[in-house]
Amino acid sequence: MTRTTPLLFSLLIVGVVWLSWRHYQNARALLRDWAAASGLRILHAKSNTFWLSVPLSMWLTTSKYQMIFRISAYDESSHRIRTGLVRLGTPIWGIMNRDAVDVFWDNES
Repeated sequence: MTRTTPLLFSLLIVGVVWLSWRHYQNARALLRDWAAASGLRILHAKSNTFWLSVPLSMWLTTSKYQMIFRISAYDESSHRIRTGLVRLGTPIWGIMNRDAVDVFWDNES
């Protein structure tokens, strides 16, 4: 084992942490942009890291690269608070673009 091995391993760990952080920040920005375009004001948004709290239909169709947020938002057009799940990112790579937002509102068909 040479002296550069621990340095390269440390750089790899730092790179993975940075990429994960950037992915999360891009998801938050996409969530804010989607809400503003939809006439919603986000009151609360929490990343769903526990897959047990996600419905089975959504659990089976979501890739590991996509992010799911539990949100509550004020709908400015109907003047009410709505809650639901928002899935962000493309299914293959989880790329955060504006077309990659799926919303599943609670208590609505």
